[in-house]
Amino acid sequence: MGDLKPINNNSAVSTHTITLPAVPENFAAAQEQVRSFLDSASCSMRTLFELDMVVEEVFINVASYAYPDGTGMVSLDLSLDREQNFLSLTFRDSGIPYDPLRKQSPDVTAPAEKRPIGGLGIFLVQKYSDSLSYEYADNENRLTIGKKLD
Repeated sequence: MGDLKPINNNSAVSTHTITLPAVPENFAAAQEQVRSFLDSASCSMRTLFELDMVVEEVFINVASYAYPDGTGMVSLDLSLDREQNFLSLTFRDSGIPYDPLRKQSPDVTAPAEKRPIGGLGIFLVQKYSDSLSYEYADNENRLTIGKKLD
C-alpha cells in the first residue's frame, strides 16, 4: 500500500502526500486514503462520491497511459484549507507528458452510438471540480483539482 505522509498540519491547513504504484487496481487504495484524509472535514455523501469519481478517473488514466514501457508511480498531494473548506488535489507522475485539458470535451448531447469512445473521464473530472489546471514541470505531469467541500 502507499504512503500517507503528513507534510504540514496547522489549524487552518492540512497537507498530505499519497504515493502508490501506478497500476489500475490501486485506485481504490487512493480513494480510501483521500477519504481518510477528509475524515475531520465536513463533507456530504455527494461530495465524497464526486471525489471518489475524480480520483478513480485520474488515477486509472495515469495507470493506463502514463507509463507505456512499464510501471511508474503516481503521487497525490492533498491540501485542505479548513477555513475555506476547500480541498486541492494534485496528481503527479513522471510518465509521458500529457495535458488532459487540451482534449476536446465530448458532445454529451449526441446519442451514445454517435459519440467517439473516450473523453468522458476528463469531462466528469471537470464537472465535479471547482477548479482545474495542468502543468508539466520538473519532468512531471501535474494535474491540480480544486473542490469546495460542503
